[in-house]
Amino acid sequence: MYEKIAQYYDLIMSPFDYQELVDCLDDLIISCGGKRTDVLDLGCGTSEELIYFIQLGYKVSGIDISEKMIDISKEKLISGDFKVGNMINFKTKRKYDNVISAFDTVNYLTDLNELSGCFSSVNKALNNGGLFLFDFNSIYGMVNEWDGIRTEETDDFFISYDSKFDLNSMILKCRMKFFIREKTGKYISFDETHYERGYSPEEMKKLLEANGFKLEKLLPFLSRKQTRNSQLDRYQIVARKTREI
Repeated sequence: MYEKIAQYYDLIMSPFDYQELVDCLDDLIISCGGKRTDVLDLGCGTSEELIYFIQLGYKVSGIDISEKMIDISKEKLISGDFKVGNMINFKTKRKYDNVISAFDTVNYLTDLNELSGCFSSVNKALNNGGLFLFDFNSIYGMVNEWDGIRTEETDDFFISYDSKFDLNSMILKCRMKFFIREKTGKYISFDETHYERGYSPEEMKKLLEANGFKLEKLLPFLSRKQTRNSQLDRYQIVARKTREI
């Protein structure tokens, strides 16, 4: 997964406004009394978002399961610290004030035990009082936004998403077909199949508390205002480490 797409990932993500994402996360960190010191990015991909964290004065590190993604990150950000690793049971040589995980990466942990393992590892990677910021696709979003067929198209690529959500397992199976125009003008095509689990805000809160965190903020993705809306397709969470585990 993501091995074929790694060299085209920045092209596919080019319509997304990384500046908006990082400005929002930075505002959330500061509003929660956090420190603009360092950030560890779980599932960092090609680390495009970390460019903007560096511009704000953060020291950056990243972990990703894809070796190709990490190679691109190392070439892109020579000042960063990157390594191949699994989100479920990773270890770090030092502790951080901030850990982030963007673009519904935690949904790829399709078992509650896996997600708990991730939260436990994040706890161990954070300083006391440190912040964990991540977004996730909700069950509501998977049923109402993702289930079915959708497409995305620019001048340089076309992607079709054929998704099926299973309410019993809470797993979304998404078959992706990519058609990408290379610099020669010719198109290449390839397929990938991804699996994500839908989670509710209540599940996230309970699992965070079990792993030494306090839920500080629950917000719509790319928002700075908290919400009680239970019908959002994607949420942003800010959690604070309150105890060692």
